[in-house]
Amino acid sequence: MSITEDRLCHCDRNLGLLLEMVHKDSESYKDDCIEQLKHYLQMIKILQLQPMQLKSDLVDFLELVNFLARAVSFYSGAQTSLIIGNEAKQFVDSILTLLRSQAEGLNPEVRIAFCKALAVLRNKNLVDQNELVEIFFELVKCNDKQLRKYICGSLIAQLRNIKRGKCERRALGRIQSFLFSRLKDSRSIVVRVAEMVLISAFRKDLLRDAKTVNAISECCFHRLPRIQVTALRFFLGSVKDEEGIEEDSDSDEDGLNNTEDRKTIKEAFLIFVTVAFKAAKKTKKSIKNFEKAKKLISKEKKAKKEKTNRLCNLLAIQLLYDPQAFSERLFGLLAGGKNEKFELRLFRIALCARVIGIHKLQSLSFYSYLHRYLQPKQREVTRILLYAAQACHELVPPDIVEQLVRIIAQNFVTDRNSPEAMTVGLNAIREIFVNCPFAANEDLLQDLTEYKKYKNKNVSMAARGLITLFRSVNPKLLHRKDRGRPTQATKELEVAEFCKQQPKSFVPGSECLTIEAVEEPSAEEKSECSSDDSFDEMLESNGASGSESGWESDEQKTEEAEDRELQTEQTENQGGDNSKETNNKTNDDALSSVAKAETISGSRILTEKDFLKIRAFQLKKQLTSNKKLIAGEKRRLDDIKLDEELEEKMMRLNEGDGLPRLKDIELFHKKIYRQNKEERKKQAEVAKEDKEAFKKPKKKAKKPKWRLCISRLEQGPHVGRTNREMAKHKAFQMVRHKVRGKNRQRSFRDQQNSLRKYLLRQAGRKV
Repeated sequence: MSITEDRLCHCDRNLGLLLEMVHKDSESYKDDCIEQLKHYLQMIKILQLQPMQLKSDLVDFLELVNFLARAVSFYSGAQTSLIIGNEAKQFVDSILTLLRSQAEGLNPEVRIAFCKALAVLRNKNLVDQNELVEIFFELVKCNDKQLRKYICGSLIAQLRNIKRGKCERRALGRIQSFLFSRLKDSRSIVVRVAEMVLISAFRKDLLRDAKTVNAISECCFHRLPRIQVTALRFFLGSVKDEEGIEEDSDSDEDGLNNTEDRKTIKEAFLIFVTVAFKAAKKTKKSIKNFEKAKKLISKEKKAKKEKTNRLCNLLAIQLLYDPQAFSERLFGLLAGGKNEKFELRLFRIALCARVIGIHKLQSLSFYSYLHRYLQPKQREVTRILLYAAQACHELVPPDIVEQLVRIIAQNFVTDRNSPEAMTVGLNAIREIFVNCPFAANEDLLQDLTEYKKYKNKNVSMAARGLITLFRSVNPKLLHRKDRGRPTQATKELEVAEFCKQQPKSFVPGSECLTIEAVEEPSAEEKSECSSDDSFDEMLESNGASGSESGWESDEQKTEEAEDRELQTEQTENQGGDNSKETNNKTNDDALSSVAKAETISGSRILTEKDFLKIRAFQLKKQLTSNKKLIAGEKRRLDDIKLDEELEEKMMRLNEGDGLPRLKDIELFHKKIYRQNKEERKKQAEVAKEDKEAFKKPKKKAKKPKWRLCISRLEQGPHVGRTNREMAKHKAFQMVRHKVRGKNRQRSFRDQQNSLRKYLLRQAGRKV
């Protein structure tokens, strides 16, 4: 037999090799493909009559379906003959007919093989996309988890191909409309698959628009709880996002605009690591480093995916058509009083609070509904406190917020509760006041701040965090001793009021910039606050008279006047004159800085460098006080930590959704950790091992004489012995003179004791 005939014979048995030959020269192997098609049609007839009778030839049949799905596309064009074109059409129609009529009776592997063949034919434009989507949703009713998983992945791949421009763009809208219609289907499994496909398409930026979001939002009110929970989780995001767990710094710093560049860099890095590993010598260390590099790259991909999901959740809530109506419908389900699982109720409370907080809605009955859950022994009480804080914003009436805060204070911040409950309550009140500082009551706030001297550090730090917040927001509500030293930022502070905006005609902090020469500034503006150095000099001059200057508020002035009445009249008059002079000076400085800021903001376009200077200047105003600048006093680490936490909260208000996270409510400065039973057992075992290590070592058993003799013969007569040991085995005549010498070297007292013991022994008495 020749080599060519042997190859052709092998092709008949090996369909993979035949497919390779068809790829190279389709016309030469047309007859072979026709034979395989005829064989397939004969097997299909058997399958239609007896669907489960292909168990023996199942592997061959699956290979045949896979081969024909890829080979048929070479003979479906206009250049081929009519016979093979009809055969190809017959192949496609046979699969569609069989799946429509006998899908549930087929073998699961055969069903998936037919679906994969249709997906291949769809990519070759041999099957209509709309028809294929309809077939897939009809197959969803089959009780086959692997098939449903494949259908979801295939639909996502189809949407991705359309998005990349490989297919007609109008097909994307048709598939989207079809998925929307499946959400209203009476069969729950069809609704669930359509919901999962839409959610995955939105997260992967395939169908990211308002229509998709509002279609998914309707699933929050479906009759089945499972479908409701999936939609609610889509809007709420991951548990890590709610708890405030941050991803890697690299993924946080990068934006969404340079995704392709980062993807290219990571792929190049992976290729570089792989090539270097292949070329290098295979050692244990190199294999370990290669596995570590692969894990790092996969970790970055996962962090990027989680960050994209987090941004998608915020975008989804922002794209709701009517958030007020959505939150009212959701709250109607909560207040309906149905006997539902607590987890489902908690999801609804979370989404309702987040929608209210992001869109700043007016849903006043929601706050009174939360009152029943604000108990220390309530299940998941920290999350409910978090949702109460997320629902509070600057447009909520102060009396509603004050009532909510009072209930939290009465139920949590009392001495009869545990320190953990008190800490959580104070943290929740602080997070509410971050968004609604105008709702704070002076009496209640001063009572809460008294816990700064509590014996438990977590409680005291939570109370001091409340003090730190109001020092930067409204110091007048605090005790005078808690207001702290005034800074430049507190002097310029404007107290927030309910529904009152405070627009400014200049960029705050722009007075630190220099005025351009074209403006010809006055001598007074040149001399004051022209640079950072002048700002430092201004702080030093103000700090020198810091003991004489006071707050600019009327309340502070009256308190200082009452204190000065206890002094002599001469001191009082001098103090009054000095305070007037310093107040006038600070007022003049403030007016000149505002005028300079207005001039700079209205006369030039600020660059990035200018904004960096402004940011540094504003930070300096917040952190430096006049007395501390001169005295150079050291601050406590706890105070520095509280300031950093407050700065982080203020930055978060201006970025993202601006909502608090669970780590802010469960903030414990001194960690409380309780071991479980297994950890206690491990600790006891480790302690036992350590105890054995410090015990007195046991004496080794003496070797018998015969063993010593053998060891001496093996090691030599004098190996490993000291002179004292060798002297023990010498004859007495050899060491007799040394014993005499020892007796002569004894002291008189030793000789006396030795004689006494000898006489006692001779008398038969105990020594």
